[in-house]
Amino acid sequence: MDTIRLILFQHPLGERVSRRQMDEMREFAPQFVCFPEYYFANRRLGNHVQTPGNQARQIRYMAAVSSKLHATVIGGSMPELDGERMYNTCFVFHDGEMLGFYRKRNLFFAEVGKITPGDEWKVFSSHGVTFGVLICADVFHDESFIEMRDRGARVIFIPTFSLRRVESPEEKFQRDREIFVRGAGLAGALVVKVCGAPSPYKDFIQARSLIADGKGVIYRVNPDEEDRALLIRKEVRLP
Repeated sequence: MDTIRLILFQHPLGERVSRRQMDEMREFAPQFVCFPEYYFANRRLGNHVQTPGNQARQIRYMAAVSSKLHATVIGGSMPELDGERMYNTCFVFHDGEMLGFYRKRNLFFAEVGKITPGDEWKVFSSHGVTFGVLICADVFHDESFIEMRDRGARVIFIPTFSLRRVESPEEKFQRDREIFVRGAGLAGALVVKVCGAPSPYKDFIQARSLIADGKGVIYRVNPDEEDRALLIRKEVRLP
């Protein structure tokens, strides 16, 4: 497979996919749909709290979205309870069936003491493509991209929680090159970063979704769109 059809679901955290959005996605017929980090958080509970009942509902909902789209859903992330521990976990579904999950290994400072780091790298396969998942702060460690390379990932999906910064567009673009273009080069893979859009629930984040390979940024949300909810549809060539 030389190209893949992607949807980057850049929307506020804790929302449900509307019927109109589902129709728009079905019309595009994506192979992969990626949601932001903590998209499947319960706004009433917050990012770092979970109940067994809510967890089961969120997992069923991800499976239903994947089934309705006949696509592979990279479920952003959600708080996952496992016994007495809580993880920041991305569940992956294909056409309604769970392919597996990845637990974030490198925590953001606000997660420390609440979230347990994962201890395993993961890759998955669908549509004839091997792909991996990293979550947000994982990208600050070269090991993350090298592990994806060693496991044969051709695409790396990166659900992200991006804090708003006061900086120039060139500063933003330079950081994209230093982290995501460089990381894609280390992995020899396509990198797909998906951020949540700001809302009254989380008004201090910015939506800076992008697609990159080792040669450069293929697509980036414009700086004047970083406060917007966007349903981004792209067909891109694999490295």
